[in-house]
Amino acid sequence: MKKMLAIQITALLLISGSLGGMLVFTDIYDEINARIVSVLCLSCVKLEPKLNLEYQFDTANGKNHPDFVLENILDGIVFLHYSAVACHGCDIIDPVIKDFFMVEHGTEEMFFDIVTFEDSEMAYYYNNVDHTTQEMRDSYEVYDVGGQGARPMITIITLKYDRGIVKPYFTSVYGTFGDTDEERVEFLIETLQDSVKLYNEFRDGYLPE
Repeated sequence: MKKMLAIQITALLLISGSLGGMLVFTDIYDEINARIVSVLCLSCVKLEPKLNLEYQFDTANGKNHPDFVLENILDGIVFLHYSAVACHGCDIIDPVIKDFFMVEHGTEEMFFDIVTFEDSEMAYYYNNVDHTTQEMRDSYEVYDVGGQGARPMITIITLKYDRGIVKPYFTSVYGTFGDTDEERVEFLIETLQDSVKLYNEFRDGYLPE
């Protein structure tokens, strides 16, 4: 009887300790949950990309294009690849994009390179939400046309004529670009072909501010 009582008391103490620990670390858990589940996964559950694939001049938050975009747009289109450490959609998309551009980088770093697509050079930026500069992190909000903090998987900036002036013209893409890697590659090819065609048509008329 005494042995059973001792076991019950020990179990009660263990449960109480566990509950206390949960209370202590609740803030940390909530922060991680909100950051990973409530924000990053919004990008993964967006509608099919072709429904969202619209180019526009105005940024999502009304701010100017980042300096690193304006500097690179002089030499070609700019391809922004967004990712995160804990992101199921990113795990699907990242290797496809890396293979497509033949670049190699880790998931926990920022990466830049000049890549080539069909004889056209472009600036490629890989940005991890957890391991990047403040300027790169701010660009998420600049190009998040989907709203709700969904954050695009990729953003492509090109050029186009707008009421007498050639301006940066961009599209932000959410989701996983299709159901198979073949569909994702085909989607990238078609989107980049459209972006490069626009760039080549309007580059000579672009006068940076």
